[in-house]
Amino acid sequence: MYKLMIVEDEPLIRTGLKHYFAWEELGVHNIIEAENGKEGIATALREKPDLVITDIRMPEMDGLQMIEQIRDLLPDTLFIILTGFNDFQYAQKAIQLGNVHAFLLKPLEYEESLLIIQKCINKLQLKRQDRLKRSTLEGAQFVKLLLEEEDAVIDDALIHKLCNFNSNYYLYLPFVLTGIPMRENVEKFIHNAVGEYLLATTPHSIFTYSLKTKLYGLIVLGSPSSTDNFPLQAQVQTRIDQYLKALTLEHHLGLYLVIGKTTENPAQINTLLHESDRMLYQRFYKRDCRLFYVPQWIENSNSMKPSLIQLDENDKKRMISCIESANEQETLQLMHRLAQDILSKTDVSSPDYWLAFLHETLSVIIRFANKNHIHIEGVYSEKLLNLTFVDDFDSLETLFDWLGRWMIHLGIVYTEGLTHNHQQDVIIFEHIKSFIKENIDQDVTLQMVADRFFYNPSYLSRLFKRKLDKNYMRFVTEIRMEYAQECLKKPEILVTDVCTMCGYKSYKHFVKTFRSITNMTPSDYRKQSGW
Repeated sequence: MYKLMIVEDEPLIRTGLKHYFAWEELGVHNIIEAENGKEGIATALREKPDLVITDIRMPEMDGLQMIEQIRDLLPDTLFIILTGFNDFQYAQKAIQLGNVHAFLLKPLEYEESLLIIQKCINKLQLKRQDRLKRSTLEGAQFVKLLLEEEDAVIDDALIHKLCNFNSNYYLYLPFVLTGIPMRENVEKFIHNAVGEYLLATTPHSIFTYSLKTKLYGLIVLGSPSSTDNFPLQAQVQTRIDQYLKALTLEHHLGLYLVIGKTTENPAQINTLLHESDRMLYQRFYKRDCRLFYVPQWIENSNSMKPSLIQLDENDKKRMISCIESANEQETLQLMHRLAQDILSKTDVSSPDYWLAFLHETLSVIIRFANKNHIHIEGVYSEKLLNLTFVDDFDSLETLFDWLGRWMIHLGIVYTEGLTHNHQQDVIIFEHIKSFIKENIDQDVTLQMVADRFFYNPSYLSRLFKRKLDKNYMRFVTEIRMEYAQECLKKPEILVTDVCTMCGYKSYKHFVKTFRSITNMTPSDYRKQSGW
């Protein structure tokens, strides 16, 4: 949708231009007028048109003087000069002014003039797309700044510069979405939802920044009437919640959306965005909800006093006993009960209380590991040590189950007498090899292995090179080729099936890899083996 300004001192020509082309079909939905260059400057600065068609010779101020004064103030506006034959050379020189895209020669010839207009519209589209890309990138950096800099100085001018509209009023609405491997679809959902909820005439911009499994965002609304949309009505909340549930079922995702409080003060955006982020923890208590609306949640929970929970000394001893024995059943039962304790004692409470409980639980495990010379920092995933692993789960039960399995892993390290880093590192390769064999037909990435065995992926990558003198991909390839050779010795299995069974999607790539390891093709290997 574009805005056109016609600057012409002859009323009949202005009227004729307004009806000469099918402007709406060209994407022009708003046409404004000015009688001369002086009036054109005031109108252009107020209305900020995308395209200006202007005559040259006019009273008070001609079109070229007008262009020269406003071109730097409206860098995204394109200008078309409307000129008679006698001014033709004059108009050609005017193109050197900058942003003057073309000229229309009077009297207009329809096909030729339409082609010029279409080229201008196409150029506007390209400029708008480029501006949108830049705005998206700058908007992402802005949201990132809000997240990372608690004392970031945010003023109106910074945000207004990022917006694709101008207004005397701005309303800010933060939101956070988690569970976003399908980012493009989710961003489209956000834009569609905002467009559906607001009036078509409400100017708005949406800035997003993705970090791991979360999408952080800020919606900027540019109309005083936009306050009428808040607080969100119950039926709107229900509709968004149902849509999120449908997406979750369709794509097997754990989608949760928090819509924060609105503010007219840009200095409050930082705090409100972080508040929205923390509100995501409420998914552990309200299992049937996918949408959490901060104003309503705060109103409902103001009268509830959160209770402090602590890890019982007997439970600490039970945890140590579970690690020492590496007993899977006892460990998982204990962690399941601890998860239930949190749910029963901290219903609708501040996340600080149960996060403190979780931190205390981790501290017991880490102290045990340090005492028994099992290396933690730099070896195991940082997500464990800084509690960001919490973001990967949609229930406390699955979170504590995962934590229990880490305890079992540490228990295996402990019970096998691995009190030195060298021994601990060597035994892990045996476990990884077994895991890859169990999933030999899958694309088992280094990240998947690191998550499975609770390792820092960077540390694990270095470990392969240092201990085995090979990288992870070579390690996996050798295991696959060993398995391929075993399968090729069984005549009932087709060679093409062996390719799939070993996790290769391309038969050509499988043959090439097999030859690089064995110096022969799979078919030749089978023949040599006597099959």
